[in-house]
Amino acid sequence: MAVGVGGILDDPGPMRRYDASAMLDAVATLPAQIADGWTRTRSLMLAEAHTTARAVALLGMGGSAIGGDLVRGIFADRLRVPLVVVRDYDLPAWVGRETLVIASSYSGATEETISALGTALERRCPVAIITTGGPMREVASRASLPLLTFPGGGQPRAAVGYSMTLLAGSLERAGLLQLGDDEVGDAVTAASSAVEHFGPDVPTERNPAKQLAWSLVDRLPVVEASGALAVVARRWKAQLNENGKTAAFSEELPEATHNAVVGYGRPETIRDHLYVVFLASPDQHARNALRASLSAQLLGMAQIAHQVVAIGGSSALAQAVSAIVMGDYVSTYLAFLYGDDPSPVEAIGYVKARMSASDDEDDE
Repeated sequence: MAVGVGGILDDPGPMRRYDASAMLDAVATLPAQIADGWTRTRSLMLAEAHTTARAVALLGMGGSAIGGDLVRGIFADRLRVPLVVVRDYDLPAWVGRETLVIASSYSGATEETISALGTALERRCPVAIITTGGPMREVASRASLPLLTFPGGGQPRAAVGYSMTLLAGSLERAGLLQLGDDEVGDAVTAASSAVEHFGPDVPTERNPAKQLAWSLVDRLPVVEASGALAVVARRWKAQLNENGKTAAFSEELPEATHNAVVGYGRPETIRDHLYVVFLASPDQHARNALRASLSAQLLGMAQIAHQVVAIGGSSALAQAVSAIVMGDYVSTYLAFLYGDDPSPVEAIGYVKARMSASDDEDDE
C-alpha cells in the first residue's frame, strides 16, 4: 500500500467496528499507567528481609512477566542485585530466604505463578504481590504480605505500564534500584508524545506506525534490537502475536550476528515474506550499531525487506516506553488490516479451557 493512501487505517468507522473491545483506547493509557503505578508504590512498606535481599525472582507469565524483563533490561546498569523472571510452575533451587520473590499476575489466578508462589512461601522467602485481585490478593491478605493492586477490566497485555512500573517502584522502595520522580516523569512525557505521534487520528502519510503495519501485511515480522530495547523487541513479538494475530519472532543483538544472519536466505519459499525491523537507540553500544548495519547489508544482499526504526528519548526508560507504544499501535493496526479485532485471544482461551478440563478429569 503506498504511503499517503491509508485506506481503513485513516477511516475511523471501520477501525472502531473492528476494535470492539477498544484496544486503541487501551494503548493510549500507557502514560497514565506509568504515572499511577509509580504513585501507588510511594506508600509501599517493606520489611527488612525485603530490603536486604541478594536477588529478586519475579514470578509471572505473559504481560506480567514482560514487566520483569523490561525492568531488568532497562535498568541493567543500576540494579543492585540480579533480577530473574520465572515463567514456570517451579522455582529454581537458588531461590531461598535471601531472595525477594515478587509474584505478578493481572488476574491473580495465573496457575503457574500461584504454584511458584506456594513454593516461595514454603521456603519462607520474603514475598510481595502485584495483582488486580483474585486468589493472590487473598493470599496476600491472609499472610499479611506487601501488596500492590491496580485497576483491571481489560487485556493483561494492555497493562504493561502497571506491571513494569509497579515492579520498578517496588525495587526502588526496597533500595535495590535507583529511580526518581524526574526520570519517571520524563518517561510519562515520552509515552504521551508517542501516543500523539502514532495514534489513530494521525493519518498514514504522517504516521510511521500505520506505514509499518501496511508493510507487515502478509509478511513474517522479525524484530531485532540490542541493549534495553532487546526486551522491547520481545514485547513487539508478543504483541504482533496477540494483537496482530500473526506469527512473529524477535532476535537480540549481538547474539543474532552469531547465528541468525547465516539463515537469512532460506528457505527461499519464505524469503519474500519476511520483514525485519531493527529498533535502534542512539545510546546503543557502537559495536551493536555496526552489527545492525552489517545485518541490514546482508538482508539487502538476500533481498529481504527490512527497516530501521529510530527510537528517541532522554533515558533508556523513555526510549523503551516510546518503542512500546509504537509496537502496540503497529500490532493493533495490523489486526485491522487483517480484518480482526485485536483484543480476543481465542487460542489462549482454548489452552486454558483444555487445561481446566484436564484438572476436572484428574479429580474424577
